[in-house]
Parts: sequence; structure tokens; C-alpha cells
Amino acid sequence: VPVALLPEVVPAGQTIGLLTAEHCRRWGFAPHTRVVSGTTDSTASFIATGAGPAEAVTALGSTLVLKIHADQPVFVPALGIYSHRLGDRWLVGGASNAGGAVLQQYFSSEEIDRYTARLQPGRPTGLDYYPLPAPGERFPVNDPELAPRLAPRPADDAVFFQGILEGITAIEARGYRVLAAHGAPEPARIYTTGGGAGNAAWTRMREHALGVPVLAAEHQEAAYGTALLAMRSTIT
Repeated sequence: VPVALLPEVVPAGQTIGLLTAEHCRRWGFAPHTRVVSGTTDSTASFIATGAGPAEAVTALGSTLVLKIHADQPVFVPALGIYSHRLGDRWLVGGASNAGGAVLQQYFSSEEIDRYTARLQPGRPTGLDYYPLPAPGERFPVNDPELAPRLAPRPADDAVFFQGILEGITAIEARGYRVLAAHGAPEPARIYTTGGGAGNAAWTRMREHALGVPVLAAEHQEAAYGTALLAMRSTIT
């Protein structure tokens, strides 16, 4: 592709132009409204949490995504580790295929709520699960043929449910260890976004495994993070 056809790459949060007077009138915007460069949705969600240096964000959605503030980028494609530039710093992270999608394969929303009430963080199941929705993993191991490990399945579905959460927690803890082993800082605090952020019992389970405070992010929407990014551009 001829380079001349590609747009200029600029830092996130940089003013790149002004809306014309015509468009400001059309959409009811203030005169001289600026256009500011944005970022990816996951980076915007990170910004929304307010996480600072050496703090991390775990997204507990359909997949498990880890990101941590770092002074330097880390790129290890063989392990699925990548970095996004954010101002003078970097977000180092990786994404596992494990996550809420596995729970949805086995449980309805009503069952998830019911079994959540029966979680016992202080009594681990001892089940050594690697809960994947299908064969293949990206991070913290990169193995396109890695098979899900969800056996043996206990007779009590509440125990099975807790075992899956313990498996996802183990992957999260391993992920942060892998990031640290390749140059990322160890997290001093971890904010959580996604559907699992409000699960208090799972949070206690994760705090025990991770050894640092785990907090549900007050704000986690990408739109909120994008608004913060734009606001910061007005004072820089």
C-alpha cells in the first residue's frame, strides 16, 4: 500500500482539527468545537477506570483481558503479549480465550445468580480446570490446539461453577506473572470491569490468588474514557 494513501498517525487525545461553523450549527455544538484523536475501545475502558502507574485492569467479559500501566512497552508475540501507547506511558497486556463465554455454555443467567450465592471462596474445590469455550488459547500461553480442561465434573453444579471461576482466576494470576516476567510491573492494585466485576465472592477468591487489592471500577464504559481523554486534551 502506498504510504501516501495512509492517514497520519498521531497520539491519542491530540487535537486534529476543528468542526466547521456549518457542522457546529447543524449538530448544535459550540463554535470552534475541536476534533480529538481517539483510541481503541479497550484502552478507553482502561482510562475510564482511573487506573494509574503500576495499576492494572482486568476485564471479566466473554474473554479475560489484562492490562497494566508500564513505563516501557513489552511485545512477546509468542505469548500473546502486546502494548498500546498512552501518552508518555504504555498499557501492556494480553487476552485469554477463557472467560464468561465458558460460563454461558453451561449455565443460564438464573443459574449463575443462584450458584454465585453458594460460592465459598474460603473452601477451594481443588478442581484443576483450564476453562476454554473451544480448543485454542492466546495468552498466557499461545497454543492454538490447547484443549479445554473441565473434567472431572462434580455432581453438584454449584461446585462445578466455583471450579470454573477458580480456573479463570488461576489464568488471571498466571497472566500477571507472565507479564511481570517479561518486563511489565507487578500490579499494586487491580481494577475490574465487565460482568464479573460485581461478584463479591469471586473478588475475594481473586484477591487471595493475586495478593493485591481487587476493586470493581466505578466507571468502565469506553465512552466515559474517551470523554476523559478529550477533556485532558484541553489542559495539555
